[in-house]
Amino acid sequence: MKRYFLFAATVLLVTLSAFAIEQNVVAIYQVDGEKALFAFADQPEVTYTTTDLVLTSTKISVQYPISQLKKIRFETVSAEEGIDEVLVDERISFRDGSIVITGGDPNSPVNIFTVSGTPVAKYRLDGSGDGIILTKGLSGNAYILTNGSLTFKFIAQ
Repeated sequence: MKRYFLFAATVLLVTLSAFAIEQNVVAIYQVDGEKALFAFADQPEVTYTTTDLVLTSTKISVQYPISQLKKIRFETVSAEEGIDEVLVDERISFRDGSIVITGGDPNSPVNIFTVSGTPVAKYRLDGSGDGIILTKGLSGNAYILTNGSLTFKFIAQ
C-alpha cells in the first residue's frame, strides 16, 4: 500500500453515488472553500506542528498549513462517496499508486527529483495535456514533481 505525504494544499476528490449507506469521516475545510474527507475506517490521526495540521491514516498522510484551515469536524457522509483520490490541485491527483495529470500544457515535461536534486524520472504529457505516472519503485523517499509552474513535494511509502 502506498501512502503519500503532500506538501501542498490538498483536498480529496469525492465521487457521488446513488446509494445512501453512511460512514463517519473527519472533514477538513480550507479557507479557499476546499473540503477534504478522511474515513474513520482508515483510522485518521490528527496531529499538529507549530505551523501545520498533519493527518495520517492507513491510506495516506497529508499536511495542511494551519493558516489555510477554516475548520475541522466529524461528519457522516454516504459510504459510496469514494474517498480514495487525493487532489493536489485541479490538474494533479494521486490515485491507485499513480500520479494523474489532467489539463496540463500539451506535450509539456514532467520531472521527478529527489529532494537533493537528483533526477529520478522524466515524462511528457500527451497532446491533450494528460498523463499517468506510475509511482511503483518510488518508496520511502521524498520527491519533488515539477510540471511547468507547478512544483510539489511528496513522500511515497
